[in-house]
Amino acid sequence: MRLRFMLLFLLFLPGLVACQPLSTDRKDEVRTLRIAWIPKALDNPVFELGRKGAFQRAAELSATGNVKVEVIYTGSVSSDAMEQARVVEDMIARKVDAIAISCNDPIACINPINQAVDAGIPVITWDSDSPQSKRFAYLGVNNVEGGKQAAKLLIEAMGESGKIAILTGVPGAYNLEERIRGFREVIDQYPDIKVVAVRSTNDDINLSVQVVEETMQAFPDLNGWFFVGMWPLLAGRGSMPLWEQAALKGNLKTVSWDTMPEELEFLKDGYLSGLIDQNCWAWGYDTIQILYDKLIYGKSTPDFIDAGLRVVTQKEVEAMMRLWETGEFPSPGGMP
Repeated sequence: MRLRFMLLFLLFLPGLVACQPLSTDRKDEVRTLRIAWIPKALDNPVFELGRKGAFQRAAELSATGNVKVEVIYTGSVSSDAMEQARVVEDMIARKVDAIAISCNDPIACINPINQAVDAGIPVITWDSDSPQSKRFAYLGVNNVEGGKQAAKLLIEAMGESGKIAILTGVPGAYNLEERIRGFREVIDQYPDIKVVAVRSTNDDINLSVQVVEETMQAFPDLNGWFFVGMWPLLAGRGSMPLWEQAALKGNLKTVSWDTMPEELEFLKDGYLSGLIDQNCWAWGYDTIQILYDKLIYGKSTPDFIDAGLRVVTQKEVEAMMRLWETGEFPSPGGMP
């Protein structure tokens, strides 16, 4: 009986240790927290701002006490759920102290996240969640609400009738599916608006440009686009001649997600009707703070942490551009 008790104790020891905050009683002892920060893909520029936020907060925390915070920025080169699972398994093998991850696929993320948690490594998701996994919290926006806001913007710009198309990234990605769900909930209330196409890009910029132009050829009378992510706009001016020509003539209205500098230029020059901003800075800055508080102080966290959703139109575009120029993004947790 005693042997059986000891075996059970050893089996659950990693998880028990993980639940305990790390001791900082010895003031002369310098400890290092290694946090793996994993985006959907390394080739997607939208994650760059979050990466900067993660490294900045780690540097600030390291400078304030006897705990050094090391961020391990790693991921698959492109959006690939299987490769992302292998990245998580590698971080488990390296015995990192915590993981922050944006999931390519909510189902494919369950096993690797659960393996990490079972090994005593707390996991927080950001941007794109895996709600059925053992992650302790999700930091991001209400994507359904954001999709609704996008639909309202598009209807305001193009009117209550016409043909629209949706451009998404990796099929099945939880955050993207939620945005489309919210968008459709509003559009479905307008019987004279028809969604004629839903196109996937696999988060690939070149493919997204090709898909948009092919759709413009197939539906020359298209009235509206909802870009669920910013992909084709990052290709820059001149890359989508059919879309650009229709947009400047006023025949076509487009609402896009995110507020990257390239998108803000398109908005300022009248190609776009509005953008949905999701505070990418918080993906990095706030997740590092949350994991630090959990590991050092044992601080609890709500299941959902709202990073802050904001609509950006012509009225707000100059203010958003200044944020990029100064780099003074809101932190922690919330929009200005």
